[in-house]
Amino acid sequence: MGADSAHSEESGTRALLCEMLRLFYDKGWVSGTGGGICASLTEGRLLVAPTGVHKERVEPADLFLIDPGTGDVIGSAADAALRPSECTPIFSAIVRAGAGAVVHSHALSAVLAGDAAKGSVLTIESLEMLKGLPEVSNTDVHFVPVIENAEHEPELTSDVERALSEERFSSARAIVVRDHGAYIWGRDIWEAKKHTEVYHFLFEATVARRH
Repeated sequence: MGADSAHSEESGTRALLCEMLRLFYDKGWVSGTGGGICASLTEGRLLVAPTGVHKERVEPADLFLIDPGTGDVIGSAADAALRPSECTPIFSAIVRAGAGAVVHSHALSAVLAGDAAKGSVLTIESLEMLKGLPEVSNTDVHFVPVIENAEHEPELTSDVERALSEERFSSARAIVVRDHGAYIWGRDIWEAKKHTEVYHFLFEATVARRH
């Protein structure tokens, strides 16, 4: 990719990530400065939202460029006071596993879905919306991994990597963090958006049915 094309791709991706954060804020999924988002670029770099800021106010220049292989910052935000998302090690792990974009949701439905899980597995079945996931049918029993929360987000990375490697979760595009939220991903930003909407519906429906 030439320099002009790479610059155009990066500029467009920055703007789209900020648009998604505003959309997810309106839905209550990244409120109170919580949650986050990332997306990979063609050249292998990762754009990551900052931490500890109101996500509906994030601007394209506020995003960080990260090397997902090492987690190192290779391009800082314009505002020197900002720091990259605490989720960066987890985002990087999910991208290394094949994702192109990842959303971190703090939605109440994701937290309640963790409460509804049996042990380390949330079972979702008999819902038409399951067909919104790749190679999943509405007649399938869909297993989503549930991991325990930690005091500091990077401490979740090894459990995320373990869940990503388990065959029983091969069709999952989400990991629920108990008492915290969920990580949801796709091949690109638009697929990650779709999966985020699909899983929030599935979380809400599963919780409602159990009450």
